[in-house]
Amino acid sequence: MEKGSVAVDGISLTVVEVDRDSFSVVIIPHTARLTTIGFKNAGDTVNLEADILGKYVARFLQGDRTDKRNSDTTIRQLLKASGYIQEE
Repeated sequence: MEKGSVAVDGISLTVVEVDRDSFSVVIIPHTARLTTIGFKNAGDTVNLEADILGKYVARFLQGDRTDKRNSDTTIRQLLKASGYIQEE
């Protein structure tokens, strides 16, 4: 997913750029001061948690129906009921 969020050591950050083997986030000074992220150095080990739900929603909305574990109708109804899509 090109844009989205990722948690780095439990700190939720917005992804601003994705390359083949890496991604970039912007860390504001306030976040750096109040979390452990400000003490990290290049090459340090971190725990990463990707926003996988966003990837599935993006795939669905783009029309990729290869994952048939959930029916299109159920997903569309859930998104509509939650206010994420509006059908005309």
